[in-house]
Amino acid sequence: MGSVKNSETERAPIAVFTALAWESAAVRSVLRQVKRVDERVWRGSTGVREVLVITGGLGLRRTRQIVEQFATTPFSAVLSIGCAGALVPGLVTGQLILAPDIRLQPAKDAEQLQQFPVDARLLAEMRTAATRVGVLMADGSLFTSPNVLFTAEEKAREGERTGAIAVEMESGVHAEFAAQRGLPFLVVRVILDGVDMTIPAIAGLTTPEGGVRYVRAATYLATHPHHLSILLALKRARGAAAHAISRLCQALFSQLSA
Repeated sequence: MGSVKNSETERAPIAVFTALAWESAAVRSVLRQVKRVDERVWRGSTGVREVLVITGGLGLRRTRQIVEQFATTPFSAVLSIGCAGALVPGLVTGQLILAPDIRLQPAKDAEQLQQFPVDARLLAEMRTAATRVGVLMADGSLFTSPNVLFTAEEKAREGERTGAIAVEMESGVHAEFAAQRGLPFLVVRVILDGVDMTIPAIAGLTTPEGGVRYVRAATYLATHPHHLSILLALKRARGAAAHAISRLCQALFSQLSA
């Protein structure tokens, strides 16, 4: 079972943190005996290992709030699972980022990046799992940003500044949580939007967990019909990313349970 197993923690559940509800659903789809524990918390099993799937919402603040609720909960490992945006050309939707480290910008005005390593043995297990199910991979660091990168120019600039190949907004907090607890950490992020895709800066159309506010969305599209094609492309990308997450989790959990 690699670095998840040791004499003190082998019976503790694996913590899986996601930001969005659809990411959580993708993880839960491959678990057994799934039961809802709380509004954002689900408990399931790989067949051998217990897994707690926790959804915290987008961004550093919400992520810090959710991990604090589990400061004393025993875990055997911490996984950060979800989607990411490309910061370099050549990455495609559904492609797995095999990140050896996370580079966290802890606040919008912070200049220094905090760096957290990923557990080497868990990363090797993830590589094997992705190879087994035929998911494309790319090796490179992940950048945890304090703000959304909407444009291709912003993505390219941050990629050059941080040296990372993909961006998200939560994994650095999950990595810090694992480091403080002395737990093995793995990040499983697949590409949602390519570096050249500009995402409309639309406030209030989704919940912090990624649910669509349909009335607001319909009102917005009535006045901004030119954004419909982009939003439909994002919807298709989300479906492809969710499918990749499910396949990767199925393969990874089976290996960790062996």
